[in-house]
This record gives sequence, C-alpha cells and structure tokens, in this order.
Amino acid sequence: MGLSCIIENDGSITVYNESTCLIKNMYPGIDGHPVHALQIIREDKRVVWVTAHGNIACRLSEADENCFALEYALENYEVPVHTIHFFLLADIQAEGFYQAAEGMGKDTGYYGKEEILKKGTLLSYGLCSLQYGKDFLTIYTTSQNHYETICELNAGEKNRYTDGDDLRNMEEVEQLSFHVRMENTNRGQEVFEKVKFILTDSLEDGLNKAAEEIGRNMSARLFMPPAYHWCSWYYCYQNFDMAQLREYVKGFAGQGSGEKIRYFQMDVGYCPSMGDWLEPSERFPEGLEAAFREIREAGYTPGVWVGAFMVGNRSRLYREHPDWILHDLEGKPLVLWVMDNEPKVWGYQDEEYYCLDTSHPDAMAYMKKVFTTFRGWGVELFKTDFMLWGLQDSSRVKRYAPGKTSVEYFREFLQVIREAIGEESYWLGCIAPYLPFVGYADGMRIGGDVGSRWDGGFCPQNMMRCLVGSNYMNHNYFQTDPDAVMLRDFQIRLTERDIHSLALLAALSGGCIYTSDPLHQIAPDREKLFEFIQPDKRRKPMLPFLSEVRPEIVMVHKEGKKALVFVMNKAETDFRAAYTLESLGIPSGWNVFRFKTGEKEELWKEQLVVDIPPHGCRLYLVAEDENVVPDYEKLWNNL
Repeated sequence: MGLSCIIENDGSITVYNESTCLIKNMYPGIDGHPVHALQIIREDKRVVWVTAHGNIACRLSEADENCFALEYALENYEVPVHTIHFFLLADIQAEGFYQAAEGMGKDTGYYGKEEILKKGTLLSYGLCSLQYGKDFLTIYTTSQNHYETICELNAGEKNRYTDGDDLRNMEEVEQLSFHVRMENTNRGQEVFEKVKFILTDSLEDGLNKAAEEIGRNMSARLFMPPAYHWCSWYYCYQNFDMAQLREYVKGFAGQGSGEKIRYFQMDVGYCPSMGDWLEPSERFPEGLEAAFREIREAGYTPGVWVGAFMVGNRSRLYREHPDWILHDLEGKPLVLWVMDNEPKVWGYQDEEYYCLDTSHPDAMAYMKKVFTTFRGWGVELFKTDFMLWGLQDSSRVKRYAPGKTSVEYFREFLQVIREAIGEESYWLGCIAPYLPFVGYADGMRIGGDVGSRWDGGFCPQNMMRCLVGSNYMNHNYFQTDPDAVMLRDFQIRLTERDIHSLALLAALSGGCIYTSDPLHQIAPDREKLFEFIQPDKRRKPMLPFLSEVRPEIVMVHKEGKKALVFVMNKAETDFRAAYTLESLGIPSGWNVFRFKTGEKEELWKEQLVVDIPPHGCRLYLVAEDENVVPDYEKLWNNL
C-alpha cells in the first residue's frame, strides 16, 4: 500500500494507492453545484479556487505512506453558504461501501456492490469507507464540534456512447460527495475540521483508527464503568408508579442479579406533560424526590428519563413560556409530533409536541435547573431521549438568538447538562445524533426499541444490524447500548432460544446491560442468565467478517492465551459454516471448548464447524491450554 494525493492542473484532486486511482475529479461545490472558478492557484501542497464570491482553499497535510489530511477553508467569502462540498460527485470505482449512521436505528454497515446498486444513494455521517480489493480507504472529519459532516455515495447507470456511432451502452458509475452543513451562518472566513484519508488492509482497522482519533479529539468519556441496571420502560412502560417502585425494590432484595445492579431508572410517565419535568404525575403522589429517596434507601442509584427537547402543548412550560420553543420560518411553532387521534403517545393528552429553543437564555436556565434539581435528589443515571429533535437546521427555523449552526447549539446544551449532572453521573443518549454527542455521553442507544417478538414491530432486526454496524464506536465514542435484555418467561412471544441468543449477543457486544423485567418474578434460569452476562469492565469485540454480507454475526474477544467466540444465526433457516481459527484472529492449534457441554470440540480439517438452528447461537472458549474448563457462573471469568 502507498496512499498519495495529487493536485491536478485543472485544480481537481486525485487519490492514488501506488499507481491505482481510487478517487478522481475531487472538485469543490457550493449548495449542490460545482464551483465556477475564475482562477485556480496551485502551490506545492495547496490549491485555491478563486470565485466571484470569494475563495475556497485546500491544503494537504499529515501525509505519510498510508494517510493524509486535507484542510479546507473559506477565504473572504461574501455570501451565506448552506452546504460546502469539499468534493462534489467525485468519481470512484469501489467494490464495497461502509455507511455510518447519523443516529439511533438509522441504516449502517457494509454494503457490497450489488447492495450499493440497489440502494442507489447512501448517506454516511462523519465517516465512510470504500473497499478496493483487499484494501479499505476510510474518510472522516477528525472532529465534529461545529458542523454536521455527510458523505454521499451515488451509484447507478448512465448512458455511454461508443466512439463514432450511435450505439449506447449502459455503464455503472459511482460518485462520492463529502460536505458539511454551514446552515447559512454567513461565515466568510472559516477553517474547517480536517478531512482525513487512511488506507488499511481491513475495514475494522480503518474504522477503529478513525473512531479513536475522533474520540480523542472530542474528549470522549471512556472512564465510567459499564452500565448494568434496571429500567422501568420495557415491561411497565408509562404505567410505572410509586406502588410498583416499592414492590420492585423490595422484591429485588435477596435476588442475585437484583442485588448487583447499580442503577434503578424511572422512564417516561412520572411527570404530567413533556416539559414539566419536576412536577409529579398522579402516579407519584408523594413527589419525585420521595421516589428517588426510596430507590436510594433500597441500595440503588436513581436514574431518570428526560426528553430534553420535548415540549407538550398542554404543558405548564408551554402555557407560561410559548416563546421558549423553536418556530418555523413563518413564525409558527415548529410541530414535530401531532397526536390528535388515538393512540395518544404515552397516555398524555397533548395534541402537539414542540422543540425547546435552547438559544433562549431563560429556556436554557430552566433546563439547567431541571438537571441540577434531579442531581440534588440523588439521580446519577440520566437517559435523555429524542435528542435528534435538537439538531434542527438553523437555516430552516427561527431561533431566539440566531447565528450558530445546529451542532453548535446542540453541544452548548450538552455542556450545560453535563455541568448540571456532574462528571460522576452516567449519561445515556437515546434517539440522538452520535458524533455531536461525543465528549458528553457515557452510553448511546444504537438500535430501535426491542420488544416481545422476533419479527414485526419492536423486533431485534434493526438492533442486530446497528449493533454490528456501530461496533467501531463502542468504547471509542462511548459505550454502545443494544437496548434492554428480555428475560421474562411470561407475557412474551420470544422463544427460549431467542432470549438466550439475544442476551449473549448484548453481552458479547460489550454494550450496556440492563433489563426492565421484574427480576423477582422471572424463572431462576433467566435470573442466572442475567447474572452470567454481568459486565466486569469495558470490552469491545473483534468482528472478523465485518466487510462481508453474511447471515450470521461472529464476535471474538481475545485476551492473553484465551478467547471467546460467539456465532449467532440471524436467519430463518438452519446455518452451517466452517471457520479456521486464523480467520477468527486466533492462533492455529489452540483448543476449542463448547459452552453448555463443556466438551472439547474436534476440529474438521483444522476448522471449527458450526451447525446452528434459526435464531440460535454458539459460544466457545478457545485456549492454548487443553485443560481449561468453561466457567458457567460468570461469562467474563473465562478470560
């Protein structure tokens, strides 16, 4: 490998790997149109496109054998810009593409050539990766403190005329754009965050290197212990009340897993309307402070859910302060949810839901008071939900104090919240933009809500794709959260096999581990399962087949002379495969032991052969020592 960047005579930029062209015709654009340059100034490591409105400049830096960075800038630009394209519709010939999601539940993961053509257009946020044979070119901005950055891949077919005749052939084309949203903030002088290009021999390596640098530059919070807690949502939902709280904390006493959880988190339903966070609903007649005191006295640390940007139209907040919400360009309240008919979300009577305008100093002061008060009541786990609401394009809304981008307003609000809750609190983001949250969140939901079924609404399909696709973020940006572990053996449609596989998947992912099921009512074997997957420290699996489209999920944890190998069949049909230990990142000649039986697995032609039914999984302990015995009490004692 040997990555290089060349500024061509026409001012475009070309990226090569040795003599192979990876990207060509990299030329800037403004608001969806190529820049019309009156003059192009080429220097040794710099190019300037001189336009009628000002200059766009690009400087090459940090170049070595497999890496370089481009630093773009606006110079004396006289008109507002919504979107600046560092390069617009550049030509590529990639065999695969990795898409990074903007936030929870969004499309993410690796796409092969056929999938790319089916999709047509893929949007990737903050970073992307292109496959060229066995090499991967990962492109990313080194931080995201001011602007949202987007990579856009357009793939399809176009007509190609042969020379000298009218015959037309169809040619597959792929074009890549990379841009940032300035949102008409009218900044004529601006140096943007660096765009970095790194070439690696594996997709996982490239993504991890990018995420490590981004996390480091944005001061990612990676010191909090991994989450292991209980949440009221996925069984009680909005109906959780003071009577249930007392029943649960009393029932958990003496339960093995119930005694070991750290946080006891109350979800939505405790307040009368979205926005009136400190007022108790009828479910908590003794007040919220009393509820948190009950949790602390039972030996748990209180947690609370807050929809930090949400304002219901029947709330006291909106009734008394209608100027605290965002408005559209016509001056009307920006309505993000309409609930005129059934079902009313969470049982509330609000017909409309608005977005808090945190550029209003009084609105910001109110939310600071909310979080400071909760912290004073002993809360140390904060789950803030529907956070994507706060990332409203500043060019499309009216703010009380305009002039900044949505990312800047968003991160200012996060800073106020973190100051209010303290460095010691665990902050879990939900329905949130990933990159703008780096440096503030300790954990982050990455997939859609799970529920009581394998398919249909609230099923694990989205979660499974997002869990694999977002693995590079785990313990680089924050701890990822695959959502609650389902344990109950009543009022559920998941099978024993489903529950076992999904619980182990959550554990082996290195993500947050929590449940909403009544631990004092579930079967003993389910309680033991929850104890078995209790995290011991921050862990992150290797994904040996990340750059392949496959029916199974394979995760590997290797530590010293031992490893855990997890294989899960997501499909609806039986699955059979054979893996060499080297393909799993494990030395050949090591011994393989299967959990459940504890017996040593005999390899077939130096390969581990797995036969797995639909939704099933296999967990193996692999060790250099042939006398190792799996530990069935605690998963991580095996490493």
